[in-house]
Amino acid sequence: MLGVPPDASWDEIRSAYHRQANRYHPDKVSHLGEEFQQLAKEKFQDIQWAYETMRREKGRG
Repeated sequence: MLGVPPDASWDEIRSAYHRQANRYHPDKVSHLGEEFQQLAKEKFQDIQWAYETMRREKGRG
């Protein structure tokens, strides 16, 4: 989801998260049609879930 390898450093994970979250954030896609906004919202939620999961696994929670 974030596009980082399992052994990625915390900085790599955080950077990938910010890149992806910025791309799909609801405020960034508000100009698109409703269908695309919904897809972006779902993707954004998936990105948040992936980040939080990796954060817990890396012991950063």
